Amino acid sequence: MGRLLPPVMGSLLVHRVDGRVRHRLYVSGDTLTGDHVSDIARRHPDIDTAVVHLGGTRVLFHTVTMDADQGVNFLRRARPGRVVPVHHDDYGVFRSPLSAFLDRADAAGLPSKVQVVERGATVDIAAGGSPQ
Repeated sequence: MGRLLPPVMGSLLVHRVDGRVRHRLYVSGDTLTGDHVSDIARRHPDIDTAVVHLGGTRVLFHTVTMDADQGVNFLRRARPGRVVPVHHDDYGVFRSPLSAFLDRADAAGLPSKVQVVERGATVDIAAGGSPQ
């Protein structure tokens, strides 16, 4: 399967001002959760915000982007202070709606960590602000 799909990457951005960390932002990219997320959390235990690509894309009977269960697993591994789910309704091939992720996060006791941003809205991640 790896030969059929393009490589993906996530990114951890650290915003510093005068040498002091102001905010750690993890952008998951179109990937799955796993030990690599735990490794990142060990190296960066204070992730403030995670922008998590969801949707549950399936190709040839294989899930290739995080679905609701993978998204909750990601939260448990990365332990971000806040999660902004994105990319969950961009294409018709997505099989896992945002509502499934929100339900599972709620059942796992994680609802306060999730911040839904409507399409076209913005959120000030550094200030912990509300969507605008």
